[in-house]
Amino acid sequence: MKKRDMQKFKKVLMVESDHLMKGIRTIGEDALKSASTESVSDMTSFAEAGTDNNERETSLRLAGSESEMLQGVSDALLRIKDGSYGKCIDCEQDIPVKRMEVFPAAKRCVACKSKFEKEGAF
Repeated sequence: MKKRDMQKFKKVLMVESDHLMKGIRTIGEDALKSASTESVSDMTSFAEAGTDNNERETSLRLAGSESEMLQGVSDALLRIKDGSYGKCIDCEQDIPVKRMEVFPAAKRCVACKSKFEKEGAF
């Protein structure tokens, strides 16, 4: 991969990293805030309590998903640093720039990603 392309992807990944960190922080703060302001005596019904708990669980699952994406972005930034960015971690072939433009944190080429998913290893 050309050095110019690598620098472009580094900027994109850093922006994505900042965006994900802010999102995770906001979700966590909102979940904690709603949990700390509620008490059983404040609830008018068990249905409301169930809905509130469900919303909190959904928020935390979303934060978990964003944390996984953040880990992928962090891994990509490390690959840029060590010079392996843009190479498939399985077959070591170059990942097409078009794929990297769509998914800058990609660590596998399309063929290897497809094989990886078919094997159920997600």
